[in-house]
Amino acid sequence: MFFNRLNNKNSVANSKSANRAKINLTQVVCSTRWIHRNELEVGMYVNELDVPWEKTRFMFQGFYIDNNELLFQVQDACEYVSVQTEKLAKISRKQPCQVVSAKSAHRQGGKMLNC
Repeated sequence: MFFNRLNNKNSVANSKSANRAKINLTQVVCSTRWIHRNELEVGMYVNELDVPWEKTRFMFQGFYIDNNELLFQVQDACEYVSVQTEKLAKISRKQPCQVVSAKSAHRQGGKMLNC
């Protein structure tokens, strides 16, 4: 009876440590890119236009295109649009990062983290 309890505790502890090792890290990656007005879609975030904002009828310098009417207005106002996209990226590390002293970082080419 005691042996079974001990085995169960060890298997639970082993499964917990195995789960800790399998944790996937994610990071939000933002990027901006210029696209032609024909590539615009509802749901995109407009960052910048190829014309000055003062010459358009848009109140704000950054906005989401949330309907077709706004989409057509943006397409009429300019030729190219800068849009911002956000993506989730998985981060995988083989070993944990270690903070390095400034002296050894200088020897390693300026890297303050060893990953």
